Amino acid sequence: MSSQVIQRPKWQIDERLERLISADVRVAAAAFSTAGWDGRIPKAFIPVGQLILPNNRAAADLPVFFEGKLQQFVRRIGVVYVWLEQPESSEGSVDGMVYFRGRTAAILRGPAIVQLAFPFQVETLPSDPCNYWRDLHFPRVQFELPLLGENIRKPDK
Repeated sequence: MSSQVIQRPKWQIDERLERLISADVRVAAAAFSTAGWDGRIPKAFIPVGQLILPNNRAAADLPVFFEGKLQQFVRRIGVVYVWLEQPESSEGSVDGMVYFRGRTAAILRGPAIVQLAFPFQVETLPSDPCNYWRDLHFPRVQFELPLLGENIRKPDK
């Protein structure tokens, strides 16, 4: 018998989530549960299709995202769970149905324990409120630089 400890390989999602611990993130959800007091993975999760939104409409076939401060994560064979606290900058953020990058989606704030939907989608939230709303419509808008159109002179003819 070998006395070596077998370490399982790190996946790309492990490395990404490790870098984002304590950051405000948006994750695509397959199922969710309320955050438990003991930090364990709950035995029962609610599939996002059974979610009832604040306007009393079922999420049914809508994509569902959760936003919050990433506290920890656990990966099991092909399944990733993340623990989200309430986002640091929840002022002006979405909580319900919204037009999200070309389709209607449900976006909810933590706290929650979320089972990530496959393919795994995890992104940081823009810290600027203006960029937050623009980011809902166009991905990666948080990296745009303002153009100084008024200061650009046209060449004389």
